[in-house]
Amino acid sequence: MKSICLLSRLSGTSPEAFRDYYENNHSRLGSRYFPFAKYVRNHVISASPAVDFDVITEFFFAPDLDVAGVHSGRVREMLDADERRFMEQRLIRPAGAEESLLAGPPRDVEAPGRLRQILLLNPIAGAGGNFVDSVTAWGKQLADHQQVLRVTLDSASAQPPGGANAFPYEALLSLWLEDGRPVQPGEPPAGVELTVNLLTEVCESPPELLRELYQPDAG
Repeated sequence: MKSICLLSRLSGTSPEAFRDYYENNHSRLGSRYFPFAKYVRNHVISASPAVDFDVITEFFFAPDLDVAGVHSGRVREMLDADERRFMEQRLIRPAGAEESLLAGPPRDVEAPGRLRQILLLNPIAGAGGNFVDSVTAWGKQLADHQQVLRVTLDSASAQPPGGANAFPYEALLSLWLEDGRPVQPGEPPAGVELTVNLLTEVCESPPELLRELYQPDAG
């Protein structure tokens, strides 16, 4: 089970301070109470056009986990209070996601510094055709670039209930870069709008750290 979320820094907070607090404080706090199977932060380095978020976070859980049950009561109060220290809560935009590997080796634990180019996509209204099939075919073509290690596709679904802002993209096509050089993707297929072209740096919590931090009953 996977979910993704757009998160934005608090007004007056620099991107560097936002990232530092997230990596060294908030991510560790969340890992204490959630049994993440995988936990990845994709920090925005550049965006064309500009975006109002600073990171795309990926949360992976066991399929039978009651996420809402964990994120309730005292845990929710603590995490909400910590978010207010560095994050614009009104701009939190979550969604469910179904990830597919289109080309290259399966994901493992990413080494620090891995760059990931993420194409944020939406269907063009009234264009016809199958949006996901078109994006999938495009992703496989982009995998031919020498600097691309793998290509993955996230199809976003409706965000959880509770009044959260709507997630603004229907698909995220990720080009995992071998040498850090972004790809020039060219024109998207018919019926597909390339809404934003992002370059991000991947920060992943290693499995041993997730196991060490997870102590839900420690107080």
